[in-house]
Amino acid sequence: MAGTITKADVKAFVEAAHGRVEIVKQMLADQPGLLTMPNGNETAMGAACQMKHQELVLLFLEAGIPLDIYSACVLGMADKVEEFIAADPALVNTKNVASHGKRPLYFASEHPVITALLIAHGAK
Repeated sequence: MAGTITKADVKAFVEAAHGRVEIVKQMLADQPGLLTMPNGNETAMGAACQMKHQELVLLFLEAGIPLDIYSACVLGMADKVEEFIAADPALVNTKNVASHGKRPLYFASEHPVITALLIAHGAK
């Protein structure tokens, strides 16, 4: 049921985005405005990326959150990671404030091709 979104709602949503798919879906259906609201610096997309939770990352992309280098790394989208680096080489070491300051290399750890790509571009 849509209504005023409280800090507690945002906190619960971002916490659920660490891997509780059904809760995220229900909360998003009830209060779509939660999608872009951060809990401090952490966002729902940041939480999903931090946990490398592909299903939630895809859900948030489908809901309208734009693809970034971090979500592209989680999803194994090497071509998109290359595009991000080509557009801004500094991204290889940029900390994602929405995910507790983790860098792209952290998000790519499950994808050796992307890991190698990032390292070749100076990722630390």
